[in-house]
Amino acid sequence: EPEPEPLAVEAPSIPPAVEVEAVVETVLEALPAALPVAPDEQDEQDDEPPPADDYYEVDMDTLAYLDAAPEPDVVVVEEPLPAAKPATGLAAEWLELFPRLGLGGLTASIGANCTLVAADGDHWHLHLDPGQSALFNATQQRRLNDALNQHLGRTLKLEVTLQKPEQETPAQAAARRRAERQRAAEASIDADPLVRQLREQFAAVVRDGTIEPLEAKA
Repeated sequence: EPEPEPLAVEAPSIPPAVEVEAVVETVLEALPAALPVAPDEQDEQDDEPPPADDYYEVDMDTLAYLDAAPEPDVVVVEEPLPAAKPATGLAAEWLELFPRLGLGGLTASIGANCTLVAADGDHWHLHLDPGQSALFNATQQRRLNDALNQHLGRTLKLEVTLQKPEQETPAQAAARRRAERQRAAEASIDADPLVRQLREQFAAVVRDGTIEPLEAKA
């Protein structure tokens, strides 16, 4: 017997709109992710927070110290004070007299920072550097007066005023002489032929602070 013919089954019809949407979705899925994103979608993505491992939230309380931190102090370099005028007249006499008084300790420090400004008979007037005010008192003035009386063989009335001396004091004169000796010693080493030879051949350098006048070690 002849085989029966298969029944014809009609394929279900797909509405055109559904078919188009399926094709569009398939195409969009196949597009690479690097393609530009529509502006509206980009705005939405910008509003979304980044992943947790990519995101660091700034703690404003932690950074608040930057606003409250004080400005660094400006370092003010003080200008060196001008050197005192060379001692003349009574001030020069005090420079010569002071080492002969045989003073020591605090009294010597007081006398070394004084200058004689007036000598009216037995009434002498000294100006003392105010920087020595912490060391100065009635006891030191009495000891200085006694030393003068003993050296001169008469009784003086000594007056001491805290006022910056206008002329060189014994302490300033001693510092000036030390500086002059130091400069002379450094110049002597610098001019030494052996030192110059070592510099030229071996690039030798004289270390700072290693040169001392011979008198300084005495």
